[in-house]
Amino acid sequence: MWLLLLVVFLSGCTVVIKDREPISQRERERATGSLRAYCPSKIETVGFYCTGNRAYSNLVQAGSRVRVYSQSTGKSVTIAIYRRDDINGVCVPERFEPLLGKAPFRAVLEVERCGVDGNTVCPPVIRGMASWYGEPHHGRESSYGIIFDKDGMYAAHRELPLGTLLRVRNLKNGKEVEVKVIDRGPFKEGRVLDLSEGAARKLGMIGDGEVPVEAVVLRCGD
Repeated sequence: MWLLLLVVFLSGCTVVIKDREPISQRERERATGSLRAYCPSKIETVGFYCTGNRAYSNLVQAGSRVRVYSQSTGKSVTIAIYRRDDINGVCVPERFEPLLGKAPFRAVLEVERCGVDGNTVCPPVIRGMASWYGEPHHGRESSYGIIFDKDGMYAAHRELPLGTLLRVRNLKNGKEVEVKVIDRGPFKEGRVLDLSEGAARKLGMIGDGEVPVEAVVLRCGD
């Protein structure tokens, strides 16, 4: 009798084994100890012209060396392209119109170098000493291609892809701030980050000049 009841009980129990949820690219990168900037080798888009000597796009890392090919004329130019999120496509200097044709033109971007120096990898976390910079650099053009504002939330790092977003914590007082990497530096041995004066103020490190920090990578590159 007891054996019969046991058989009936077990037959009514169903064990369901679910597949694991797919691992996202970011989770996979964190598991392997690094993150990567988005760097496609070829992009089809629309091209047009802008004043000045710089090319801009919302599709590539800041400072990337790119061959811009016009499907209208079959000709191309190779130029450094800087990041601007308000440019939908690619904007090249007006002097290239005789070569690439009337705007808008169908363009193919072939990325020859991703970013200003080809760096595409970010560690998930950075730890070390951070300093800050301000007035002498205020109003100058950054490596990212925008004007440095000492009161903005910016940072300099020697190797991170420009455009990388960091959440920086002052390990002395626990204060945090989010910053964007727009410059190269610091070049003094023993320091891992140079923070803008505005970011340093939020971290409460102005008086210290140099503090231990932990920086978490929120986004690698643009």
